[in-house]
Amino acid sequence: MVTYEQARGAGLTDGQLRQLVRDGSFFRPFRGTYLVTGSDHLWGRVRAALHGRSGAVVCGLTAARLLDLRALPLPIEAEPVHLLVPDTARRVSPRGVVLHTGDPRGGQLVSLGGMPVTSVPRTLADLVLGWERSEAVALLDAALHDHQIPNLDAVRAALFGRAGVAGRYPWLALVDGRAESALESWIRLILLDGNIRPEEVQYRVRDPAGRILARVDLAWPSRKIYLEADGVAFHGSPADPRPLHDDRDRQNRLRRAGWHPVRFTWKDVLARPSYIVRTVGDALADR
Repeated sequence: MVTYEQARGAGLTDGQLRQLVRDGSFFRPFRGTYLVTGSDHLWGRVRAALHGRSGAVVCGLTAARLLDLRALPLPIEAEPVHLLVPDTARRVSPRGVVLHTGDPRGGQLVSLGGMPVTSVPRTLADLVLGWERSEAVALLDAALHDHQIPNLDAVRAALFGRAGVAGRYPWLALVDGRAESALESWIRLILLDGNIRPEEVQYRVRDPAGRILARVDLAWPSRKIYLEADGVAFHGSPADPRPLHDDRDRQNRLRRAGWHPVRFTWKDVLARPSYIVRTVGDALADR
C-alpha cells in the first residue's frame, strides 16, 4: 500500500498518479491510498482502510480472513473492511469500510504484519454475535478442529456482558471440534433439530480384526449406519478421478462390512433440510 504522501515524496506528480490509475498499474481502494495491481488485495485494502485512523483495529469478518479462520462465507467483490474504533472516534464510514465502536478488552488484540487485529477468541465472539446459529457453530467447530483455540473458555470471556449474548450461550453447547467441514456441522444441527442425535462424529469403522476400514463423518454404530457430507471438491475432477475411485472403493468396503450409507450435499442442507431428517430417520427405523 502506498499513500498519496509517499507517492509524492517519491517524486510522482498528481498527473502521473492519475495515469498509473488509468492504465491499471495502481488502483485506489480509499481516498489518499494506492495499491499496486497484483499485490495482495486483502492485506493491501486493510492497510489502506487503517491509514489515517488512529486507534482503529481490524475486526469482524475482515479479521477472520486475516487470521485464516475457516467456515467463512465466500469473499465477494469489494467486500467491506471491518474496523473497530473507540467510542469517542468520529464515526463516518467511507465507502468500503464498516466502522464498529468499542474498545477491545485486555489481551484481545494481536499484531499481524504490523496491523492491530482482534484476537481469534474476540473475532469469533464478534461473529457469533452477528451470525445465525448454523454459521456460528460451524465457525467455532472449525476453530476448535484447527487448534485456533484450545477450548471455548476465551470465547465465552469475550462474549461476557455483551448485548445479545444470552441467546448465544446455548449455541456453545452444540459446538463439536471433531467436525471437519462446515457442511458436516450444518447437517449435524439439522439432525439435532429433528431429534436425531449422531452416536459418533468422525467415527473409525473397523473390521473384526480391528483394522480401520474407513473414517466416516457421522455414525450410528448400533445400527451400522453412517452419514457422509459430500462437499463440492471432495470427489475430484475429470482431470484427477482418483478421489472418486477411492471413495467408491471405500463405500464398497463399508457395504461388505454391513454398513448402510446416507449422503447429503449443500443443496440438501439449503433447499430441503427436512429431507435429511426424513432420510436418516427412515434409515434408522429400517435397521
